[in-house]
Amino acid sequence: MARRPLLGCLLAFALSPTLLAAAPAPRLTFSPAEWKFGMIEQGTVIQREVTVTNLEPATVTVTLFPTCSCNRVIPGSQTIPSGSQAVFHVRYDSTDDHGITTKGFLVLTDLPGASASYYWMRGTVREVKPAPAAGGAGTRQSPEISPGAGTPAVPSAPLLVTYYYTPGCRSCEEFLSVEIPRLEKSLGRRIEVSQRDLLDTAQYEELSAFASAHGQALTAIPALRVGDVLLQGDSVIREKLRDVLASLGAGPVSPAREPSPLPGLPAAERLAVLPVIAAGLIDGVNPCAFTTLIFLLASLALAGRGRREVLVIGALFSLAVFLSYFLIGLGLFTALRAATAVSLVSVILRWVLVGVLCVFAGLSVYDYALIRAGRAAEMILQLPSSFKKRIHASIRTHVRIAALAGSSLVLGFLVSLFEFACTGQVYLPLLGYLARMHRRLDGIGLLALYNLCFILPLLVVFGASYLGVSSGRITTAFQAHMGKVKLGLAVVFVGLAVFTLVG
Repeated sequence: MARRPLLGCLLAFALSPTLLAAAPAPRLTFSPAEWKFGMIEQGTVIQREVTVTNLEPATVTVTLFPTCSCNRVIPGSQTIPSGSQAVFHVRYDSTDDHGITTKGFLVLTDLPGASASYYWMRGTVREVKPAPAAGGAGTRQSPEISPGAGTPAVPSAPLLVTYYYTPGCRSCEEFLSVEIPRLEKSLGRRIEVSQRDLLDTAQYEELSAFASAHGQALTAIPALRVGDVLLQGDSVIREKLRDVLASLGAGPVSPAREPSPLPGLPAAERLAVLPVIAAGLIDGVNPCAFTTLIFLLASLALAGRGRREVLVIGALFSLAVFLSYFLIGLGLFTALRAATAVSLVSVILRWVLVGVLCVFAGLSVYDYALIRAGRAAEMILQLPSSFKKRIHASIRTHVRIAALAGSSLVLGFLVSLFEFACTGQVYLPLLGYLARMHRRLDGIGLLALYNLCFILPLLVVFGASYLGVSSGRITTAFQAHMGKVKLGLAVVFVGLAVFTLVG
């Protein structure tokens, strides 16, 4: 029985060129043409670079899909101009494999009418642990379900599901042989699984057509279809299948497992939101930004602006700050993301980032000591005096301009540019941290979250001013807690360093 998944995988491998020839494939070359990793010991994690050259006359977006949870590719998708190359970093974890092993990466492009193809890796995994005893947890055969004492009879009508996977994927085989029988017992219903081999391009096209018909994009393999519901990725399938089957009338259901926040991601990325929120809030009350805000409030009062005008100016000013910092961050994030695609640059960036964060953490603690000693003017991490003068001059000019909306937006943009010399001490390390996210959209979403948290203190202060709190009271409160802000910045720097190391 143990040879059947391997036999099926090799058979699909032998047939796949015939299947792929049925439709035009994009003109892409891979170097190496396939990944032959030779012989490795079970449990070894290996990786290498795969270079893709675009021979098409047009720019092509190439996406590599791992067909097994043991494989990983970074980045998952790249846009390659005609005649150019892109490097993908492919990783293989042999923990669950043994013997002759063949794995395929599904190659997708955005060329109209182009068929899917595969990039192959193969070799031998030498087993270094004894095989499980017969009848143990790794047994492939699904046990028959027979009602016992106190167990309701199993209804004759089965629950139908379609499972798209690649034979030889050990986590997929374990799901079929262990998880499905467990769900059958728990739900009191027989589950009939129709298995689809994704190494057969016809099966992939079936899955792709189903996803498109239901307004979804394929994001992970394996995938499972229940009625009109499509679950993608091993973690998502295991987490949600039970509830989906229960919604079809599967009978009484015991409490489900506690879902993970972002299934399938490394721990550092699941918790990435915590340092991002902390960095945004702390940077928002950074003396660099906050002293400018206090000066703005005082200038508005001197210019005779009413409370309602202050509220409008504050909202537009905050909007301009958000947009300015987000767009600056997006440009730098894209550049850093491209740099991390090169493995050597990624490693260098990681350790440089950790080093910079540790230095900033130390300087923040030093600034805290200066504040406690009554020497706040001597802080190292602060805005240069020349920049402060330019910001104050811009504020004095724009608070008197009659065109309220336009002047507020321009002022927010100018202040953001000048303040970046100081707030960038937090922002740039954070961008380096986000650029190492495995999924680009996650990084962009966290970038937006950071900037929302950054302007939140601005909105709170403008709201307090509207309610009648004077700039003097706000200044006094800030000065009383400025040392705590510096300690908070030190904690954020250390936290980002730790998350960068474990990510």
